[in-house]
This record gives sequence, structure tokens and C-alpha cells, in this order.
Amino acid sequence: MNIELISVGYGFEPSRYSPGLGYSRLRVFISSRPAQRVFDVKTLHIPTFDGRFFHQTQVTSHELEPTEAFQVCLGQFSLESYRGEHLQGFSFGGVLNATLDKGELHCELTSNAPIFKLQDTPGALSSVIADEIKDFLAEKQATMSGHEDELYFRLSKYEPYALFLSCLVSLQKRIDSIPMHLRQERVQKLASNLKRAIKIVREADGWDGHAPNLDELLSNGGA
Repeated sequence: MNIELISVGYGFEPSRYSPGLGYSRLRVFISSRPAQRVFDVKTLHIPTFDGRFFHQTQVTSHELEPTEAFQVCLGQFSLESYRGEHLQGFSFGGVLNATLDKGELHCELTSNAPIFKLQDTPGALSSVIADEIKDFLAEKQATMSGHEDELYFRLSKYEPYALFLSCLVSLQKRIDSIPMHLRQERVQKLASNLKRAIKIVREADGWDGHAPNLDELLSNGGA
């Protein structure tokens, strides 16, 4: 067992990309009582989908089977400590496996798309991209009769990596629709960060830069 992970309470594993783009996996230890860790995780708040309904799931060491798995949705998650601290993250979906052992819950979030740790630094790549995706999803959700359940039912048909590429394409399309002279600081930051992310993925994965945008995925997902 990783000693540093146990002492800190959580750990993001390095990105498979170079330069780094997000992280490849998140591991978390959740105790039923304070365990004197650097970040003593009490609850993991994470969006999940059970095949029919969307949930803002709160994962604790209580009321869980010895082993459980959750389908994680595209969106923001957070860790809450016993001291009231919060650490925010963002994923494009994946699987959360939770194993209960001697009153302590070992959680592992895996995904074939980058997992972002959201930072307080203004203009950070992960935060800028995540904020724009959240805004985009909120707009789409408002147009659907089933709202969250319908939105995530459609999104659940796609692998996280496909959603990741679709998000990059959708954000680029949004930027391209704004004339240069009307691009405010937020759009300029997004454009710069997005250009960097697309370059990293293209060089590492051999991606040609083309993918269905989110509108297209959501339309096909409703079929």
C-alpha cells in the first residue's frame, strides 16, 4: 500500500500525457471517524447514473456493501474532510469502485479520459475548461423534458474518452463563433488553454482533431 497515499488521504495518479493533462486515476481513503490524515476524507460527492436516474451521490464508509461500483457521470466531484475542507475535481465519466475494509472505504475512480483537479489559480487549464463544459451542459439540460435524467441517459451511451474529445471540439466551435474583436479575457483564456489541450492530445494519441460535438452526441444518444 502506498504510504504517502495513506497519510494524505487521497492521491491523483500522474497523467498519461506529456506534458501533463489532468490525471489518470484518483484514489481516496474514507474513514468512519477522523484518522489524522493530511486531508481526512469524510465524504466523496460525485455525480452518478444508475441506468435510469441521475444522482448526486454522497459516498461515505457507512451504509455501503463490502464492494460497490458506480457509473460516474461527466461533471464535477468533490472531497470533503472532517475539518470542513473541500477539494474539487472534474471527470468526463468513468467507474468508481468502493471497497469497505475494517471500517475504512477504499475508493478508486478510473477513466480513459483525463481527470482534472480543479485549482484556485485563476485561468488554470483544468478550471477554465471544466467551467465552460458545466455551462454548456446546464444549457442543454434546460432544453430537455427529463432534465438531468434525460441528459445523463444520453451521455451514458458514450465512453469518457469520446465525451472528452467531443467537449474539446464543442468548446473550439464555441470559440470560433465569437469574432476576434469581441473576445473578452475569459474567452481568450479558454482559447489559449484549449489550444494547448488539443495539441497535447493530438500529439500523444494521433487524434486528427475531428469528433462529433456534444450537440451531435446528445442528438444520437436520444435515438
